Amino acid sequence: MADLGGTLWGIGLLLVPVILAVPVRWLFRSWLGNKAKHTRYREAVRRVLNSGSTLSKFRTALDEEARHLHISEDRQSRIETAMLTPLSIVHFIFIPGVTLSPLITLIAAPVYLLTWPLLALCERILIRFGFLLRILKTVMSMTDWNVIGIRQPGHGSTRIDPVLLSIHRLPTPVLLGLFAYLISLYLPLSFTGIITSTVILYVILGSFTTVLTAAVTGPLVFSATAERRLIPLSTFVNEKIQPIVGVGLLALTFRQMMVVIRTPDLTPFESPVQFSLSALAVLYSASLVGLAIEFGYNRRRGELISQSFQDQVAEDMDAELYAYVRKSGQLSLQTIGRLNQRDLAENELTFEEIATAPSAMDNDTVRPEIPDL
Repeated sequence: MADLGGTLWGIGLLLVPVILAVPVRWLFRSWLGNKAKHTRYREAVRRVLNSGSTLSKFRTALDEEARHLHISEDRQSRIETAMLTPLSIVHFIFIPGVTLSPLITLIAAPVYLLTWPLLALCERILIRFGFLLRILKTVMSMTDWNVIGIRQPGHGSTRIDPVLLSIHRLPTPVLLGLFAYLISLYLPLSFTGIITSTVILYVILGSFTTVLTAAVTGPLVFSATAERRLIPLSTFVNEKIQPIVGVGLLALTFRQMMVVIRTPDLTPFESPVQFSLSALAVLYSASLVGLAIEFGYNRRRGELISQSFQDQVAEDMDAELYAYVRKSGQLSLQTIGRLNQRDLAENELTFEEIATAPSAMDNDTVRPEIPDL
């Protein structure tokens, strides 16, 4: 049985990522910008988002605001992306893994390469064979919900930071990596066999969830009329996957720690410290692999997969696309067109906006106003 000191050290090591998340979060906010001019620009973006409009519709006004405040395009992109896809404390647990030594990169690179054939297979099963559409229809029949499209605030924006967007999607693949490792520890395998089993399970689970997340990322929304709720498909998927994986991780980690403390001879570890170090190595390796997969896959295939799934939903369910608008304190859903309609304008203006827009022939032209709620 492990001594008390080793047990406390093992538990303390498992808490290191949570403790590190606090200063990492503070550094992240400083990196985004914490000066008065950055706060002013955030307020301008917030007014656009609260109005229900897309950022692309007010791109000229926002760019002028950024130039007026002497904010670079890179920082402008970071601020807007962070507001569209905010990061929670959970995200900051994984960020240190991305900046660790090249040793983890050497470990993670082969895993990253192994995922690509599985990603292609998952695409074929979920999208081309229509398996995801069948799942969607099953959920609708069980809940009596409808599916509609609501144009996202970042639609058409050219200021989205792809790295921050990938970090926003990071928790699920990282947690699955640690989940696969803890499951493998219960198999009667050598340590090499455990690592191999972890990689195989992670590649399968990570590939599936990556394609699933890419497919449901977009304007698709469940309309729960009886409950007076609109639930984005991406939120619905995360709410179903993350709690299950999170509770499973806590249970498996606690049980494995108890086994290592009481009967270390039945495990590959001689002490709780070794188990904790191995769990941290897997956690940060999964962070790096998950970021590489999310960044690489979504940059190359994410938008295509999302649009393909939207087209399937539009054809099968004749789904409509709406704008969720707030004006003068009133909220409304305004029909834009069919979900898969390609000729929708990026920046839709009302006749009043067109009539009052400044003329290009006017030398005294002023920049477009950001909506005042």
